[in-house]
Amino acid sequence: MSTAPALWVVPRPFRRVLVVVAHPDDAEFAAAGTIARWVREGAAVRYIVLTDGAAGSSDPAMTRERLIALRAEEQRAACAELGVTDVAFLGYHDGYLEPTTEARRQVAAEIRRYRPEAVLTLNPDVRWTSSGRVNHPDHRAAGDLVLHSINPAASSRLWDITLLEEGLEPWDVSELWLMSFGEGPHHVEITETFDVKMAALRRHATQLRDWDPEEHMRALAAERGKEVGAGLTEAFTVLRFRDLEE
Repeated sequence: MSTAPALWVVPRPFRRVLVVVAHPDDAEFAAAGTIARWVREGAAVRYIVLTDGAAGSSDPAMTRERLIALRAEEQRAACAELGVTDVAFLGYHDGYLEPTTEARRQVAAEIRRYRPEAVLTLNPDVRWTSSGRVNHPDHRAAGDLVLHSINPAASSRLWDITLLEEGLEPWDVSELWLMSFGEGPHHVEITETFDVKMAALRRHATQLRDWDPEEHMRALAAERGKEVGAGLTEAFTVLRFRDLEE
């Protein structure tokens, strides 16, 4: 069922948000303006980066070990620009991510531990973009992994009793936000946080190299904004499972 594009309004600002992405830089490209806005509105945001980012370079002089360290440093710097101080790296091999039971348990444990009202991750339905680019398989795997972690791993009490033995009670997420890299029916106004988004994105120097993404990202955000009569926006697919408690 299609949904007409519209500005998405939450009943109140989120208190806690968990961002789960495949690679360092995924969130900055797709959602940093929204994340910066949530932080400004008072949300505590935690990042989980699933892979080590070791495959993200075509430089013949780069090594996987050096790139892992660089990309972790870049992600922490990007988070600092957004006001996010809590980031964890699970270290799965870049390019080989699968929604395994082990990975689902790790993410479910983070959901139970952190108890987020909203989880932001990648849309597993996107196999290619409207411009014809093939979506990275790690992106799809991350989305599937998070969906399976929300239900049943995080929410079902007896899915894995060792989680209970660790003191991690079940947790139901209120909203799931799916990033599709510029596409989706639910838009968030980011005009006031676009500059913060760009500052965070520029921290990923190993990925940008000599390219300044501002012109491209501004044009994309403006194009999306026109769909809903707004300025600059980021677009998502949002699933609301239950109302936010006051």
